[in-house]
Amino acid sequence: RHDIASFRRPFSSNTPENFERELPLMLEGVRTLYEYAQERGINTTLENHGFFCNGADRLIRIITASGCENLKMTLDVGNFLCVDDDPVASVKKCIKYAQIIHFKDFYIRKKDRLPGQTEMFNCNNGSWFETIGGRMLRGSILGQGDIDIPEIIRVIKSSEFDGYLSLEFEGMEECHLGTEISMNMTKGLF
Repeated sequence: RHDIASFRRPFSSNTPENFERELPLMLEGVRTLYEYAQERGINTTLENHGFFCNGADRLIRIITASGCENLKMTLDVGNFLCVDDDPVASVKKCIKYAQIIHFKDFYIRKKDRLPGQTEMFNCNNGSWFETIGGRMLRGSILGQGDIDIPEIIRVIKSSEFDGYLSLEFEGMEECHLGTEISMNMTKGLF
């Protein structure tokens, strides 16, 4: 699993024009890593992570333009929210490119409901962080947040996906308990 752009880019640089201008350099990086991994029998996956190389359309554009036949995606169902993409619609678009599906859940709130929570990347200790469109996110136990996890699972089960599933817990609850509850929820929904 790899990224291809810095997570901490300023929001002001996240424009379609900058993405298109930097696409050739990103594709060169993807191809270099892909070729290196292929020589060693390793598969690579590109994750929808951060704010610049995130969103279904951008990830599909990179994967299809790369020319790397077996390049796949680590499809993180929660990360689409960072760029205000609908997670269900994005999973539907990206499922055929997924090698692994990464589950997580977020609480989603309007910024004006959370005065003083303005640090864009301060997502530790139960803090909120801001999306491209100005909504606020905070990690939750899977199934207790605002992502429609049952619908995403229906999409996965009705697809031809036959890869791995993983779970990421980013909530403020004690990590062992939060992970256990999230895992039980995932198993129950499947």
